[in-house]
Amino acid sequence: MSLRQVAGPPFAKVLAKARAELQTAGSVFAYNQPGKNRALAALAAPPFVSLRFPVTERLFMMARSRRFVLRNLPFSTRLAIAAFLSCAGVGYFSALVQLHFQHATPGTLLPTEEDTAGAYYGRTGMSQFERLLVTDSGKPFNGSGSMRQAFSTKAAGWKSSINKRAKEQKISLRQAEERLRSERDGERLAVLEWARHGADRKAFEDNNYVLSPTLSKHPITEEFLETAPDGTTRAKISSIVESRCTRCHGRGTSGQAAQFPLETWEQVHEYCEIETTEGGMSLKKLAQSTHVHLIGFAMLYGLTGVLITLTSYPGWLRTVLGPFTLLAQVVDIGFWWLGRLDPAYARFIVISGGAVAMGLFLQITLSLFDLFGKTGKIILLLLALTLSLAGYEAKTRIIDPYLAKEALSATVTE
Repeated sequence: MSLRQVAGPPFAKVLAKARAELQTAGSVFAYNQPGKNRALAALAAPPFVSLRFPVTERLFMMARSRRFVLRNLPFSTRLAIAAFLSCAGVGYFSALVQLHFQHATPGTLLPTEEDTAGAYYGRTGMSQFERLLVTDSGKPFNGSGSMRQAFSTKAAGWKSSINKRAKEQKISLRQAEERLRSERDGERLAVLEWARHGADRKAFEDNNYVLSPTLSKHPITEEFLETAPDGTTRAKISSIVESRCTRCHGRGTSGQAAQFPLETWEQVHEYCEIETTEGGMSLKKLAQSTHVHLIGFAMLYGLTGVLITLTSYPGWLRTVLGPFTLLAQVVDIGFWWLGRLDPAYARFIVISGGAVAMGLFLQITLSLFDLFGKTGKIILLLLALTLSLAGYEAKTRIIDPYLAKEALSATVTE
């Protein structure tokens, strides 16, 4: 590799600066094309060894090394790389936020081992009907999430019912909502108890299910209750299903829910059968996620991996961190597929996913700090400190209160 190739296109300007440095030191810099390397070699001998020649020394170091490093790129190029790395970090953080809303239990920041096992393998010993009634209301309102909201916020006339209750009982809207939620939750528990006890056909068609002594003490909407001559409390299961479910799950209705009618006992009972495994990720969705991660994310992790190998850190560190995130991603996806077969493997997804996040974090932060000199590093440290303080404030003032409210909301609807 020639000096002209190492120094880059503005070779004449760089060489002019080097000539000026030597002339300032009282030296005579005789340059001719065949002897340029001899002039640089003279810097290693007295009296120049005790002087400082920034440009010339840099040329000398570049001439001695054949390995390209990011630090030698123009400032504008390094700034563009820094912007890319920053955007990659923000994008991955956004993915973690989405992961919270999709799989995490309300009140927890990220999915736990139990959440992960449930997402990939599923929960055993539960019918789909039961699962939809017990899954927390923070999950999506659909057949793979939760249907608890059908008894409250997604019920017809929910807000008007709160206003009516507050006006009739002369209480605040908050008190009215709490009482209404308690009664609607009683409806849900009644239907859930009926389903867990075999989904009796006669009790459904006669609209006359005998509630357990414990549940009979729970507030339930009055129109769905009656007291039998023997003193037992009966719930009108069929009427509850018609009021809270058939409004959407009826043949005469519009929307996707109409494809899954719940108007008769046979239609409801179909979803009350205990499933060996339910709620796990389908093969179609798993294959789609694998495709997206191995192609889309592989490009991101590949770029960040290449960038860390072009830094000035020790060779062993560059060798380890370069392919680390890509390999961790492959291991993580492997646990996805194994986790669908056995929940024990699904629990390792938390560890492998954490390894991916750690690898990307190290690649981004170390590459950023190696892009700039002393001043740039100080600026980056100040930015990192500012972001840390802002993150702490966001956690204490926004995130923690939100998680507490989320957990409380799930508890209220239990």
